[in-house]
Amino acid sequence: MKNIDWKILKVLYEKRSMTKAAEALYMTQPALTKRIKAIEAEWGVEVVKRSSKGVIFTEEGSYLVKKSSIMLDFLKEIEDHFSDRKSSKELLKIGVPNSFGRLHMPALLKAYTEEINALQIRTCANSSDALIRQLIDGSVDISIICGDYPFLGEKTCLLKEELFVVTPKNMKLDELEGQPLIQSFLNSIVKLSVDQWWKNQFGNLPHEAQYVPYADIAIEMVEQGLGITFVFGRDWKINEEKLQRIPICDRNGEQISRNVWIMLSEKCYQSQDIMDFVTFVEKYYHVN
Repeated sequence: MKNIDWKILKVLYEKRSMTKAAEALYMTQPALTKRIKAIEAEWGVEVVKRSSKGVIFTEEGSYLVKKSSIMLDFLKEIEDHFSDRKSSKELLKIGVPNSFGRLHMPALLKAYTEEINALQIRTCANSSDALIRQLIDGSVDISIICGDYPFLGEKTCLLKEELFVVTPKNMKLDELEGQPLIQSFLNSIVKLSVDQWWKNQFGNLPHEAQYVPYADIAIEMVEQGLGITFVFGRDWKINEEKLQRIPICDRNGEQISRNVWIMLSEKCYQSQDIMDFVTFVEKYYHVN
């Protein structure tokens, strides 16, 4: 497979549309179709099927999608290895959960680049529990962590995110029980929070219809009438003509929320540029 093929698989899985994937990849649709057929021919399997609702990945196609993230990270690591040698800026490796990466990192890095721009920054996406392990073993220098995980090093709370359920417009809370749950979270604390709330509300656990890797894909699936999904944070874009966010509260009527932390490795204290970045992030989120 060509390097671009791994990116094609990843983008097509996210967009679930040949037209949208081709646009995102700056390719023509015939060129994209040709690459998909080449992948299928190389492995001797069918990767995708087309339906009225878009592209559906086969079991073999889903397997290749999972491997695409690994391959793209591997290729990026090789690229970064050689580009690091050419860069005069210090490298800062930041671990971020998918949700924070999609909602916050573009604007945060743009603001940092415009004001300071003293570091070469590489972001590594993973779940919060995995990112703490990476912080401890030195794979990343800073981790953004969603939830109150134990950590003995330096950490600062950047913000709070409230829990919402995204449903079709005008659906009531007591109508959720029979709805399939589209799960998009890797964070075990999020799953625990959702399961406990559902058990308290309905006396059982939710029926999970399927898992998707990102919350925005789950939201699109809700819009297509395939179920409901839970998200932390009010910044996720929804089609308010078709969907709604319902706040999720505990038994005392308080909205369930989680803290989002920035956690630092010991390496941070050895670099003034990195500590300047940390200070910038704290000011960006108005941390006292």
